[in-house]
This record gives sequence, structure tokens and C-alpha cells, in this order.
Amino acid sequence: MQSMTDKKRECEAACAAAVKSRNFTEAAKAASGAADCAEILAARTTGIVSEAYSKEVVSWRQLAKKLEGRRNGFGGSRGAHPADNGEDSSAPDGGEWLVAEKPNITFDDIAGMEDAKRIINEMVLYPMQSPEKARALGLNPGGGVLLFGPPGTGKTMLGKAIAGALDAPFYYASGADLRSKWYGESEQRLSQLLNAAKSQPVAVVFLDEVESLLPKRSEESHAADNRVVTQFLSDLGGFKDSKNLLLVLGATNKPWAIDEAVFRTGRFDEKVYIGPPDLPAREKILELNLKGAHVTEGLDFHAIAEGMDGASGSDVAAVVSAAKRSALGRAIREDADPVLTAEDFADARERIPLSITPEILAPYKKFMEERF
Repeated sequence: MQSMTDKKRECEAACAAAVKSRNFTEAAKAASGAADCAEILAARTTGIVSEAYSKEVVSWRQLAKKLEGRRNGFGGSRGAHPADNGEDSSAPDGGEWLVAEKPNITFDDIAGMEDAKRIINEMVLYPMQSPEKARALGLNPGGGVLLFGPPGTGKTMLGKAIAGALDAPFYYASGADLRSKWYGESEQRLSQLLNAAKSQPVAVVFLDEVESLLPKRSEESHAADNRVVTQFLSDLGGFKDSKNLLLVLGATNKPWAIDEAVFRTGRFDEKVYIGPPDLPAREKILELNLKGAHVTEGLDFHAIAEGMDGASGSDVAAVVSAAKRSALGRAIREDADPVLTAEDFADARERIPLSITPEILAPYKKFMEERF
């Protein structure tokens, strides 16, 4: 019997083959199939594996939607690519990247990250709250911040919290969303994203996986990579005189792979390391994820958090979810009220491996020592 993993691989291969032959109808169907398989696999797994599959679901759904649009908008399954006719394949108003609902989380929902919060307050929130004092110092709100660190440490959530605090439109795009194999389209899509955000009085742009969008340039690097980096530097520099408030956040797990020019003043002025949460932050993450849940009297959050030294924020959340499932199973078996115990957390901790190790952290330490 064919496994779901094998079926997902078949759908992925079918999508790639259909795109290559420019049969966008079949490509869209295959992308939807891959998303369905990833969704089933996410439900069957736990922890970081389930999280990875969930991200794939979103990516494949987005791709299917784009392929549907290409099929419907450009003359059928074997129609010409929009660039062939001089047409723009991206939404001109930036709607493709605008998150429909403004994020409803704030800094209070974010545990730890004190350095990042302080920098954002100084760059954006304080100048907005006290514009006269900011003008007296010649400060303009907004700018660029690069968030870097291991996966699962809350970089994307921080971006949403910033947008929530500003009550601002939130534009989200990953490097994979913006890149295209068609000549000139990657640069065009990047410019459209930034210009769409610039058209708003206040906006937050979150560029995820920024290393895939702005890789190091060299004589051997692909010409398209060089053009995209150049375009980004040009567009971002052009916003300096804008009266609108634009905050550009870049997030990466591989800061050492980003082009050096991106680090210069006027682009990402602030570079913030987002590492694993410390003990107080882990306690706060536990409290946030256990809000409303029934726990046994005297449950020691401090001891539980202390036992997860080195865990990422997503690791802590995954342990809480696994503990809840353990408590539910016991409640059903014993026909009792579902109450979380220390034993549930101990069992969950054994089942959920921590995703951040000293070996994973070592390159970040080296990067900061050499770069900063």
C-alpha cells in the first residue's frame, strides 16, 4: 500500500513536471494534492515534524492559488507567461502578500526578546507616541530590522506583534514567494511588495527566509540573485524621504548567507539575535499556552521550565500540547475530569525532542563574533 509520504512526493513531482510543460491546470491540481497530503501528515505527527508539514500545507496552497490564477488569467493551461505580453503577474495593490486580518497579538503575548522589543519601541512606537520629542531630535520613525536566530524562536510572531501594536497592515512574504524563474519577475515582485506597503500611512513588511531572497553576490553567483539584491537596496534606500511609516523586518536562520551590502547603514540598521528563550521566558510561554487549561494544584511551572533548558519557544508549546493530549487520554480512560499533572509534562518531555542543540547554536556565536 502506498504511504502518504510517497503520495506527497508523487504530487510534488507531478506539479514540477506540469509547470515545466506549462500545463498550469494539472500543476494546480498536483499542488493541491501535495497540500492535502501534507495536511494529513501534519495531523499524524507531533512537534517540529508536524510544524514543518503545516508550513508545507500553507506553501502548497499558495502555489496552487497562483497556478490557478495563471491558468485563468493568461489564456489556458498552455498560455504564455505574463512577462511575454508585458503584463504584470503580481497583484498591483500588494494584496497577494497583505495578511487579510490585522494581527491581534501584542508584545504582552511575546515572552522574552527584551532587546528586540526595546529596539522596536525606540525605532517606531516611541516616535509615534511622542512625535514632537522625536522631531526635536531629528528622528524619523521606521526603518529596517534584521531578526536572526535558530528556527522556532518566535521571529514571525514578533513581527505580527509589532503590526498588532501599531494597528497596521501586515505584509508577509518569504523568499520563495518572491523568487521567480522568469527573467526580471523577482525584482518586479519585490518592488511591488515594498511599494504596496509604502502606499499605506503605516505598514509592516515581514520578509521571511531573507537569505534565499538576498544571497551573497559574487562573480560565480547567478545573475538573477545579483539583480534582486541590487533592486532591494535601491528600493529600501528610496524610502528614506518618505513621510509614511514603513518598518521592514527581515527574518533568517542563516544570517551568514546574506549579502554584505544588506548589513550596511540605511538597510537593516538594527540586527537582533533571537535565541532560545531564557528561564523566565520559558515560564511565560508555559503560562500563555496553559491559559484556561485545568492544572493540578501546586503544579510547578518553574521546575517544568527549568527542565527545558535550550528549548525553543515552539518546543515549549509542543510539550504543552503533548501534555494536554496525555491528560485527555487519561481522563477518557478513567472517566475523570481532564487535569494536567507534572507526570503529563514529564511524559511529554520524553516524547518531544528539543530542536536546538549546542551544535546548532555554534554558527550563530561565530557569526556574531566575526560580524559584530
